Amino acid sequence: MDKDKMREDFKKEIGFVPPGVMVSEAFGENFQKIISEYHHEIWEGGVIPLKYRYLIALATAIFDNNETRAKLEMNKAIKYGANKEEIIEVLKQQVWMKGAPTLVQIAPLIKYMESKFNK
Repeated sequence: MDKDKMREDFKKEIGFVPPGVMVSEAFGENFQKIISEYHHEIWEGGVIPLKYRYLIALATAIFDNNETRAKLEMNKAIKYGANKEEIIEVLKQQVWMKGAPTLVQIAPLIKYMESKFNK
């Protein structure tokens, strides 16, 4: 696949070129093609609706303490139909999984979520 076309497809599809795809360019065209195909396999196929896959991705980003990725996954979950109550449920579940100190970690995410739903 043409690199430029692949980048265009990602930008059109999700609004950006995934970091893994960008980094994989350093490993050569074959590796990049494998990563790109795997990305499409995960995010374009499957039986779990995208909204739920992005809510799962939000939970893993929170668990990894990755605020930037959590915001990105939250945006995608909202784009595919997640509502405020569903996001709050994911946040509460992560507090349960990681403990009370997670409340401090998710505070910026709650503020970010409020900005998305109170436009």
